[in-house]
Amino acid sequence: MAIVLSGGAVLTVNSTDDFLPAADIRVEGDTISAIGAAGSLAQPGDTLIDCSEALIAPGLVNVHTHAATAFYRGMAEDRPREFWSAGYAMPGQERFTVEDHVFSVRAACAEFLLNGVTCIADRLGNMDRIAPAIEQSGIRAVVGHSLVDARAPADWKTAHAVLERFGTDPRRRVFAGIAPHALDTCSDDLLKECARQADRTGARVFLHVAQNEPEVAVVRRRGHDGALACLVETGLATSNTVAAHAIYLSDAEFEAWPTYGIAIAHCPASNLKIEARTLPLAQLVGRVPIGLGTDWTASNNSMDMLVEARLAALVGKMRADDPQALPVGQMVRMLTIDGARVLGLDGLIGSIEAGKRADLVVFDANRLETTPAHDPMANLIYSMGPRSVRDVLVDGAILVRDGKLVRGDEAALARRHRTHGRPPS
Repeated sequence: MAIVLSGGAVLTVNSTDDFLPAADIRVEGDTISAIGAAGSLAQPGDTLIDCSEALIAPGLVNVHTHAATAFYRGMAEDRPREFWSAGYAMPGQERFTVEDHVFSVRAACAEFLLNGVTCIADRLGNMDRIAPAIEQSGIRAVVGHSLVDARAPADWKTAHAVLERFGTDPRRRVFAGIAPHALDTCSDDLLKECARQADRTGARVFLHVAQNEPEVAVVRRRGHDGALACLVETGLATSNTVAAHAIYLSDAEFEAWPTYGIAIAHCPASNLKIEARTLPLAQLVGRVPIGLGTDWTASNNSMDMLVEARLAALVGKMRADDPQALPVGQMVRMLTIDGARVLGLDGLIGSIEAGKRADLVVFDANRLETTPAHDPMANLIYSMGPRSVRDVLVDGAILVRDGKLVRGDEAALARRHRTHGRPPS
């Protein structure tokens, strides 16, 4: 028995960006088995989902987040840069236990799914406890346990436990990466060990790079000529590394960056909120793999990837001083196939093609913000939002149907999240 999404308009985001005004998508198991004319693919016994008044797109890919910190939404607003660079600690966060964070990640994954996000790259401490809850949500994820040795030896025991539990094979719905925290909180020796462990295990490396000025100053005091030089000298300047933020690189570093093929996780809302700064996106796009991320709810209260794309495009146009920069098609790709490429998943997800995994989002075309449909890609980037999301599939499993969670109740999750996140009286 298969699932057939029938008669929908389809943004394939394939190599030629084909748009299908009305088509069927047949899903067998976890895979898209066929794409055909509207009304042509259903067979007796199939589950048929009418998409004749809907837009179908690849699932949205979030290449950088810390989902278990959803409790931190609204805990630190309008703070100076120095507040964040002092260690990214939230006032009152000490009251949250590991169990609280495990629950918070359940709520966050549900929110991501309701927003059309089907894949996340997530890293935090205690990932051995947090990652199983991510797996249970049904979302696709690459997970990493944060490694730091600024004040104590790095916790390789937990990192190895996560690697052993989830493996590094991207064909698994949840798999593991290696996650040194940042260039200033990790010594050169730890960064070099991360590079060695990545070579040994085949894992991708995820770390924060040039996210604030004090970080770059620490790197320079260690004798490196900037963040990029630190990555080069520690063996992490490779296409296997995903650098989050990268907003305090010099002009020379931005120019040299594509030489190494280091992927970038661009988090415009977070960067603008806490640093009032962002990437020169138009200068880099097309030259290195770049995907979009929400970061955490302390520095970006929203988990809405469509907002990230909109901000990235508009601020990117401003920085480039060019309204033709970063066209809508490019931004749709950044949300989907380019994000998948950053995570090494572009052979599996990120576009709607036969043989790829069935990570799909169905947007309701009867919402006012989706009409008229002169340019469906422009609607997706500039007018649509989470309320437009109707159905979500990950690996062929229906996780959101008619705007509601299949594996849980949103109102119940919200009530519990509100109660757990309430400050003590």
